[in-house]
Amino acid sequence: MMKRTYTRKEVQDLLGALERQARDAIRLAKQAEEEAAKDSFLAYNDFRNKVGEFRALCILIEGRLRAVDTARVDDLKEEYARLDTLMLGLLVRASMRFFFVLSAKTMLPMGARDIFIAELRSLHDAAEKLRRPEYAAVMGDKLKGDLETAELILEEIIDKAPGLLNFS
Repeated sequence: MMKRTYTRKEVQDLLGALERQARDAIRLAKQAEEEAAKDSFLAYNDFRNKVGEFRALCILIEGRLRAVDTARVDDLKEEYARLDTLMLGLLVRASMRFFFVLSAKTMLPMGARDIFIAELRSLHDAAEKLRRPEYAAVMGDKLKGDLETAELILEEIIDKAPGLLNFS
């Protein structure tokens, strides 16, 4: 069976779509932080859905990068790593801000603990990816610190979530 190959242009088009997804995610992350202060998860869910779309597009791009019909793909791989690192950083910072706001709450809505556990898994996955050599060079100490802070805040919320749940 012949393996399909992709053109450089096809990969560039997907990278353009990835950049648009990142821009949308930035806007949604800002909304999520604002709405968290008003006890709303809606904007954060929208943000997380956008991150999911971004991650799905990443899977396609990674596959295409392995099957490009040209030997010269370093620039495409660098652009992909830049956008992916940007999104991973945005995810970490948005999570940190969102959960910091929630950590000050005296009551959490039903289902919050499950959301937080899924978020902790997502942050762990982001940390694992950011430890890869191709990401380590562009990550920076600030992002490393933000990731650790986000995980600590989230673990604290999960620990106290049963006592904070709002059953009304």
